[in-house]
Amino acid sequence: MKKIFLLAFSVLLSGCASQELKPGMISIYTSPNINFEKDPDATFDKYNKFYLSPFPDVETNENFGMSPIAYKQLLFLVRNKLELLGYMHADTIQNADFWVSVFYSNEYKSQYVPPSSSTVPWYVPGQTQTSNVNLYGSSGYSWGTATTTTPGYYVPMTVTRPGYHTGSYYPYVNITACDKLTNKPTWSGTAIVATPEEDIRRSGQVLIRMILLGEEKGNFPPCNQPYKKDDSLDGCFGIGFMIITLDGNNFYPLINAIWCDSPAYQQKLKIYDIIIKIDGHSTLNWPRSKIIESLNKNRGEDVVLSIKRQGKTFEINLVAEDEAIAKKNWKKIKTTNEKGNVITKKMQIE
Repeated sequence: MKKIFLLAFSVLLSGCASQELKPGMISIYTSPNINFEKDPDATFDKYNKFYLSPFPDVETNENFGMSPIAYKQLLFLVRNKLELLGYMHADTIQNADFWVSVFYSNEYKSQYVPPSSSTVPWYVPGQTQTSNVNLYGSSGYSWGTATTTTPGYYVPMTVTRPGYHTGSYYPYVNITACDKLTNKPTWSGTAIVATPEEDIRRSGQVLIRMILLGEEKGNFPPCNQPYKKDDSLDGCFGIGFMIITLDGNNFYPLINAIWCDSPAYQQKLKIYDIIIKIDGHSTLNWPRSKIIESLNKNRGEDVVLSIKRQGKTFEINLVAEDEAIAKKNWKKIKTTNEKGNVITKKMQIE
């Protein structure tokens, strides 16, 4: 069995089921099947704002298998990925340039494996027997012991394995972007995988990441004029993060990148740390844009992060470094490799 974990920089496929899954990982049986299509006439260079389509009307829609709650949560994950690409979320379709909808399914398929029989060699161990021996003669009698050994040997034995059922979940996600003025699809992406993961929200966050961002380069066109960057002020902390859910209901930012020599590095923050509070405010279900805004500080300003690490919670105080110094001196980043292990590689902050 393989595992998949999503980072801001790469997709990781490796491991086995016996290993402990890190936050954001799910076990998979097959490599994900990812496809996307883009309208060559679409004017993505003019897109800046997006609107998330509400749950479809079940009376006029055949997709009865979707849950309104799960649909909303998957849209929340889509929102964070589009914000990562530089787009701005619009509360109404009138203020948007394009709108996005999600369709999902999570079919469980099982099959019956009939009983099977096979013949295997079965070893019968040898035996050693000791008996008492009495000897009688003209001169009297004597006694003692005699030992006999029977060697071990193999015999054929038929072994029958009973019948059983085996199966997998097949989460499928489709993301479609449509132009607001024409309502015509301009981009569409799909993903499907076989997994023992039952919760579509946990497996869906993996597939959404792959659909929109791909393994190394983005599948969805990035915004040409990002609405806001995390360096709008001249301070930075050296943290990269992604929004994940561990239980399908609660969404928190998880640290997935730390620049070496940054304030985050010096204060010993770690990959897989979960930020549960920023300056005393819970980050539960915060979108990416709000987290960036709360971390957007001038040099010399500080931020207090409440960190959850392996079940323990503690606070860390970070003081923002000058961005110009960071771009010059921060030349390496701590991230993970294809096995999910933390590594250090060359990568200057942009």
